[in-house]
Amino acid sequence: MKLTSKMIISVIVGLLMLGGTFAFINGWITTAPKDTHPPCDQLPTVTEATDALNDHGKLAKEIERLGEGIKVEVDRPCPDDLDRGLILVTYDSKAEREAIRHFLTRSEGFEVPVHLVRR
Repeated sequence: MKLTSKMIISVIVGLLMLGGTFAFINGWITTAPKDTHPPCDQLPTVTEATDALNDHGKLAKEIERLGEGIKVEVDRPCPDDLDRGLILVTYDSKAEREAIRHFLTRSEGFEVPVHLVRR
């Protein structure tokens, strides 16, 4: 291979790597959040999660007001144990997720686990 060809290939590879790094840093390339919930045997019952949501209805409404695509509800994440539940917060965008996360870190919470899931 000629020296000129090697230099052209090196420049192209370098530019692609630089562009990819720039895109990742600026959020154009995202990685999916690795949100998990506690193991099913450690979750409260659906009744406890429902009571917590009802007791903290004002908090749920405040969270939903953070964005158009945000919804707060009780979920049953364990197909093998449908009596276990948690508070599920669904959202549409990265900005909504960050607003929810920031809000929850400043609040008292629901007193049961909260799981964030992007639609």
